[in-house]
Amino acid sequence: MVVVPVFNEEEAIQTVITEWNTELQKHTKDFVFIVINDGSTDGTQKTLEAIHPQLGTRLEIIQRENRGHGQTCLQGYRWAVEHGFQYVFQIDSDGQCIPKHFGDVWSLRKTHDVIYGKRTHRDDGWKRSFASWVLKMVVFARSGALCADPNVPYRLMRVETLPKYLAKIPPDFFLANVALAVLLKKSRQLKHGCVRIGFRKRLGGQPKVRLGQFGGRARELVRQLGQLQK
Repeated sequence: MVVVPVFNEEEAIQTVITEWNTELQKHTKDFVFIVINDGSTDGTQKTLEAIHPQLGTRLEIIQRENRGHGQTCLQGYRWAVEHGFQYVFQIDSDGQCIPKHFGDVWSLRKTHDVIYGKRTHRDDGWKRSFASWVLKMVVFARSGALCADPNVPYRLMRVETLPKYLAKIPPDFFLANVALAVLLKKSRQLKHGCVRIGFRKRLGGQPKVRLGQFGGRARELVRQLGQLQK
């Protein structure tokens, strides 16, 4: 199952779904896209409805009120648990995730519980790269979990490992996908894998968190990580 959280990505979402559909079919025929529209205010929903007939049962569209990216990801993971999927893979809806790396991730699924992409080359600028590094260091300093790339959207997880960790994440944790990465990394029962990936520029739209907001978000993350460990 492929989780795709989406907010105001009418410019990118059709291309993202189309190219990922092509790539995934090279490696498996058994997959479905769960696209969760997190309260988009543009034409995202109309675009999704327009491409639905082309994909049929391979595309499930869920609409919800806006709750933020992290909690939207968690809803997708819980959907995978509830519907009995074996693996769940996440990508973002802005086109930055490059499909060609998926084969390297998929090849590790039988020997690893969690496989993350590590963004070793980025086309979206050094400031974004630096922000990701700062996030990694903040997460390590506060939680003791040295995640390869804690906020990366490129992640494949064995679904059976998720329920007990998902249950530990508060509903107001804004970077809930980071919280899950921390909990998984700190588990001694799980085997983690990492694949080097590239990261493109966005195909359209605007980042959900602007660079000027990172300072405030980092302070809030420190506070929430402290609560997560209690």
